[in-house]
Amino acid sequence: MNNIERYKKYRQTQVELHTKILDDYVDEVGFKQAAHTLGILNNRDQVVMEHETEYDALYDFNIYEKFRAGKSILSLFAENYSSENQVENEMLAAMLQSKASLYEVIHVDKTEGVLMLNDIMSDLNEPIKIIDISLSNNTISSPLIYTRVLDLEGFSMTSGLGFVFSIDHKDYILNRSRKMLKKLKSGDTSLDNFITYFHLNRSDGILTRFENVK
Repeated sequence: MNNIERYKKYRQTQVELHTKILDDYVDEVGFKQAAHTLGILNNRDQVVMEHETEYDALYDFNIYEKFRAGKSILSLFAENYSSENQVENEMLAAMLQSKASLYEVIHVDKTEGVLMLNDIMSDLNEPIKIIDISLSNNTISSPLIYTRVLDLEGFSMTSGLGFVFSIDHKDYILNRSRKMLKKLKSGDTSLDNFITYFHLNRSDGILTRFENVK
């Protein structure tokens, strides 16, 4: 089985796990709690979306971020779930170890569905190889991407989260994000970064379709 075939198998497993988590652990109250934390619940208790792709971001936020008493829904799910097979076990482990960051795309191979990324928020300069078929076919030239990376054997993949910015706006995005982060006081860097880049995506992002998180 080559990496593309493995990727498709892992992606399908990921979608199934995301669906189980959202269906079993996130009710309407929890969904609105996430929207409130993200700053998209209005004073009429309505979730305000600017584009349908923002639902994917809200699903990701619900699953992975630790805004419910310092724990993620993902970790609660993992504590009570028995994996049904090895692929599911590997995927769940990768999900638990994943992190979101701002990456610069340094190479795209549309034939293999591969993107090479540099983590701008990390001191490590080692490129990360991810497979994302839809993103590799639709991405602009050398963008910045705020995404969540899941590491698997031989390659990595995204969770389905994706805020895309023009490389020409790199300095502005970094400067603006630092100013926005100073106003957030949650004490959780990952949570604050997600909120910041969600709103930066609204003001300065480029609409790009990632594969759905659910």
